[in-house]
Amino acid sequence: MKVPYGITDFATIQREGYIYVDKTKYIPILEKAGRYLFFIRPRRFGKTLFLSTLEHYYDINTCSEFEELFGHLYIGKNPTEYKNSCLILKMNFSGLDTSSKESLKDSFRKTVLTSLIFFLDNYQDVFQHPIDDIVTELKEENDLKRMT
Repeated sequence: MKVPYGITDFATIQREGYIYVDKTKYIPILEKAGRYLFFIRPRRFGKTLFLSTLEHYYDINTCSEFEELFGHLYIGKNPTEYKNSCLILKMNFSGLDTSSKESLKDSFRKTVLTSLIFFLDNYQDVFQHPIDDIVTELKEENDLKRMT
């Protein structure tokens, strides 16, 4: 088996046969722990990979992949009622430009808007109303066409 050094995508690790330490037994515990959780661990301790695991577990768009990704893991054998039941809004603030207050503000705004556009595109068939106009307006208003 291969060591997934630097790979933080749960699906890639599962599909490509990398070593994975099963931490899915913590998912039911997290569901009972409360509404506001704060993951605090040192660098390189698997925070991003664990969040990717949660993303794939809860995302309604990964329902058809559940058995492939989780079937052999603890949570695959003991799924909770929330399995594949959520819309996931994913934001990554690691690449913000902190060189000045204005650049931080601009990069934060673009990151949030790009995440919202991806979210709306990803779940457009879930919404009752067409969202194409909203996405187009967001892209034009914020000059994000080249970023998406």
